[in-house]
Amino acid sequence: GYSFTKSEDGYVTNEDEVARDLYSMLTQFFQIYYEYAASPFYVTGESYGGKYVPAIVYKIHVENPQAKIKINLKGMAIGDGLIDPYNQWDYGPVMYQFGLIDERQLEFVNLQTALARNAIRLQQYALAYDLFGNLFDEFYSNSTGLNDVYNYLLTQSPEAFGYYVPWVTASENRLKIHVGNLTYNDGGRVQKGLSNDVMQTIVGKVAVIVNNYKVLIYNGLLDVIIASSVTMNWVDKLQWQYADEFRSAERKVWKVKDTDTEVAGYLKQYNSFFVAWVRNAGHMVPADQPRAAFDLIDRFVSA
Repeated sequence: GYSFTKSEDGYVTNEDEVARDLYSMLTQFFQIYYEYAASPFYVTGESYGGKYVPAIVYKIHVENPQAKIKINLKGMAIGDGLIDPYNQWDYGPVMYQFGLIDERQLEFVNLQTALARNAIRLQQYALAYDLFGNLFDEFYSNSTGLNDVYNYLLTQSPEAFGYYVPWVTASENRLKIHVGNLTYNDGGRVQKGLSNDVMQTIVGKVAVIVNNYKVLIYNGLLDVIIASSVTMNWVDKLQWQYADEFRSAERKVWKVKDTDTEVAGYLKQYNSFFVAWVRNAGHMVPADQPRAAFDLIDRFVSA
């Protein structure tokens, strides 16, 4: 985006720093637009937002009791999120069951899984991240002939994914959002700063959040890089007050409207914890299934 820093020290390296800066931004926003401070506040995100979202929600949770400006925090929603890499690193069965690799290739992916999990155990997070990158940037593409890790039905990313940067950098839109001639950055330098953070878990903060607020975890069933099964690997292990009751809860068929012939997906809920599986969608659920995505978030916020 257009965020910038004039110092190398300005780049964050962990989720505590991410939360610090996001919280600073939010408190400034509510100081200026105080009329919104009492509005119900939800934080949503997807993919690596699985780290950012719990980080800022937990920060608000901790700061709110003594804050001058209290944020009316209600909950968070995360789509296809990276939250607990150790337990989510389970790509062999995913790729094999999708028919993307054979038994010999499965052995290779399982070996990479063992190496990555061992690196995480030893807190060698940068090494684990390198293994993650090699698996998807090299092995997946070379083995499957596919260049889209977000939807196994696609060979290339949709053309529409390329529309945003030309739009946001157009002169008339620069003027509207008051960024002048600032350079638009693709986030590569920010990603480098967080390279030691990617493979660290944030599941402990998620457990605190789910005990105190509404939480929605949703997954597109066509995603490879954060497949629904690897999401459930950490969800099923999550230690929270109603964990047993959630595991025993009924998973229900979900349609946007009862009269629809098409099934949008499946929903499971206990208390204020919601999990959704979205059919015919990959990593980018709102892009692949906008009608279902809108219905899902509307149900969650309205619950």
